[in-house]
Amino acid sequence: MNSEMKRYLLVYTLMSCGALLGAQEDETADPPPLDSSLAWALEFIDSPPPSPGWTWEIADDPPLPPPPTPEARPRREPRGPFFIPRTFELSLMQTSLHASNTFISYGDFFQSPFRILGNMIDADSFSDFLGNPALYYRDNISLDLDYFTDGFRMNLGLDATPLSINFNSRNGWGFGLDIAHVSVTGNVSLPEPVLGLQETSGEAFGVGSAVFVDFGVPAFFNVRNLRVNLRPAAYVPLLYIRPGITYSFVPVTNSDGNDGHRIALDYDIRFFAPVSLRGIFGDGEFDAFDAGAGAAVDLARRNMGYDISLGAEYRLSDLFSVGVSLVNIPLWAASLDHYARLQGTAFADTSYVDIPNLIGGGSLPDETFNVPDFEIVFGDGAEQRVFRPFAALFHLDYRPFGRPILTLTPSLGFSINTLFPRLAAVEGGLSARLSLADIFVVTLGTSHSDRRWVHGLDLALDLRLLEIGIGVSAQSPSLARSFEGTGIGFNFGVKVGF
Repeated sequence: MNSEMKRYLLVYTLMSCGALLGAQEDETADPPPLDSSLAWALEFIDSPPPSPGWTWEIADDPPLPPPPTPEARPRREPRGPFFIPRTFELSLMQTSLHASNTFISYGDFFQSPFRILGNMIDADSFSDFLGNPALYYRDNISLDLDYFTDGFRMNLGLDATPLSINFNSRNGWGFGLDIAHVSVTGNVSLPEPVLGLQETSGEAFGVGSAVFVDFGVPAFFNVRNLRVNLRPAAYVPLLYIRPGITYSFVPVTNSDGNDGHRIALDYDIRFFAPVSLRGIFGDGEFDAFDAGAGAAVDLARRNMGYDISLGAEYRLSDLFSVGVSLVNIPLWAASLDHYARLQGTAFADTSYVDIPNLIGGGSLPDETFNVPDFEIVFGDGAEQRVFRPFAALFHLDYRPFGRPILTLTPSLGFSINTLFPRLAAVEGGLSARLSLADIFVVTLGTSHSDRRWVHGLDLALDLRLLEIGIGVSAQSPSLARSFEGTGIGFNFGVKVGF
């Protein structure tokens, strides 16, 4: 069939369809106007014939879009590490307590915990168990003095926040208020050269302690994968003691040419406080009301200090996050005017000991030794500047499953603390956090923090309206002794909110 015949056949088909449709209308009605299809057909007939070799071309359907790849499919963002469980939150009595040393251990006095538990189960009653010390005390209580002469160190600490209020926005920001956060810390150090009477020069040791009360405003905000935390705080030191004893044991030659050794303890120990210490350590009368009123007047003028803590964490991927924490960046130092001071030098010089002279009834010259009177001197107007301990810590979070069900966190940094004989120390550790639907959280870790080796286990039960956290740790200033029960720590806290 040639192309001309095909054209007329197509026109006939279109006109037939139009006639059949028109036959279904009311026969008495006026004939319908020529529809667009018939007009098109007539126009098509009047059009010139196509050129030789022309053929009909039917366009293909447009291609379907490819199915989405797994990476392109939307997925639910995993909760954490920036997950916000509660909008409004109250923290009640967040408390942490620890005590540790390098000399006395749990095992020096008590049997193993498993043996004590077995004896408790076998006892007829708990009162019978307590009434028989042989069920929990060791048969032979002994102390190894080598642990003492190798150097004695002891750390004590208490942190308590009676009340904290926090508001967490679902838009990725929040703020709060920490009310009357109390921090008490203390340490004692007796180095090995002192206890073993070894030759050394300028070995510093002593007692360091401080009591701080602060009011802080913690806040955070998120910018895409970055989270920033900050906590400006105003603090008041209630007590501040720095270690101020120096030990020396050196060979000497006196003016007569005799050789010997000189052992000396140079001490300058000062207790600083916001109120006069005469009524506490001296002969004066201490009026708590007057002292409190005077401290309140001076508080805003000179006693209060200011610092800020900053933290940032950037989420690199579902697997990794990196962060840094800067704790207690000083802004303005607190000042303490009142002090009690104990200063002097105690020494012994064997180069002046003449044994034949002593046998013959002679006496020791004044240059042989000196024992000071240990008199406490009180003073005011010291204007002692006080900063809180500073720490910088870098950490890496690794989530092996791409979700915060398990997080491994190594950390490394340093601290600066004037309460210890050595100003700076390296800090860091490794922790593992297991989170089951953000309801039950277990954290196990070991770290070196505040000159202590700490091995801790923390448990948290988060029911959204109520969260309870509790933790226990074994610790010691000595890494080896931290596994032998020479220190222990507890922490506890409750949070409520919605």
